[in-house]
Amino acid sequence: MSNTITFPQTISKRLEKISAGSRRAPQSIIKQAITDRLEYEEWKLKQIDAGLADIKAGRVYSTAEVYKKLGLVKHGNKKAAQHRSNQKTIRSIP
Repeated sequence: MSNTITFPQTISKRLEKISAGSRRAPQSIIKQAITDRLEYEEWKLKQIDAGLADIKAGRVYSTAEVYKKLGLVKHGNKKAAQHRSNQKTIRSIP
C-alpha cells in the first residue's frame, strides 16, 4: 500500500537534514517515526484501560493511604500553609 503525505516545508527541511546526517532514507525515518508513535499510542490506551478497570474493580487508594504507604507527611492543613507563607528568605550579599 502506498500513501502520499504532504509536509510543511519546515518539516521537510528537518527530515532532509536528519536523513543526510544519519544516512537513512527519508522514507525509512518517516516509517520508523510513525511506527514508534503508533506503538506508544497503543501502549497508552492499554494503560488507560487498565487504570479504568482498576477503578471499576475498586483497586484504588485514597490520598491519605498513598502518603502513609510512602511514609510521607501531608501538609494540607491551613496552619502549615500559613506558616510556610510567613517564612522569610535571607540571602547573603557578596
